[in-house]
Amino acid sequence: MVEDDIIRELRAVREEFAQSHGFDVHAMVAELQAQDLADDWPVVRRPPRTPVGPIPFPTRPTESIVPASPAGN
Repeated sequence: MVEDDIIRELRAVREEFAQSHGFDVHAMVAELQAQDLADDWPVVRRPPRTPVGPIPFPTRPTESIVPASPAGN
């Protein structure tokens, strides 16, 4: 597997963060949620997309389907 500098740095930051919270997932989630609430990042909420209708189903297959024969025959 090829590892570049960015991946190594991200993994080091993740490991440092986990270690600073004693590898306690609940403590890490609480910290991240607190940071999220404290930041003033804009939250973008878009309206749901309007459905365009059902996807048409082909009336006949484009290629034939041949069942596989059992092994050894």
